[in-house]
Amino acid sequence: MAEEPQQPEGGVPSQPVTISDSVVAKVAHNACREIAGVHGLGGAASRAFSSLRGESRTQGISVDIHEGGVDIDITMVATYGHNIADVAEKCRQAVRTQVEGTTGLKVREVNVVVADIHFPSEDEVEEG
Repeated sequence: MAEEPQQPEGGVPSQPVTISDSVVAKVAHNACREIAGVHGLGGAASRAFSSLRGESRTQGISVDIHEGGVDIDITMVATYGHNIADVAEKCRQAVRTQVEGTTGLKVREVNVVVADIHFPSEDEVEEG
């Protein structure tokens, strides 16, 4: 967890705010889910275990908060037909923007691992 002193609008010093890893992970998860070409987060095994444990909002996201900032690791499943490098970069940028904007914490790095690729079935293609 990280403590980030925030100045309220009145300029009166405030007590430090502690932001937990799970908050950062949820923000990062949400940012990635909005990117076209991201089918899911986490590998097959982590998605299965996360759903059993009720952690679906943080699956595929690992967060390390320390004095120098936040390091975030993302494991994702890409959708076939999208450029994987472009999807990963858009995900990286969205996570950095959302986490820094929401928490005020400095994001040092965002590492993306594409663990799988999803091939839409013909039924899914016809519906879309």
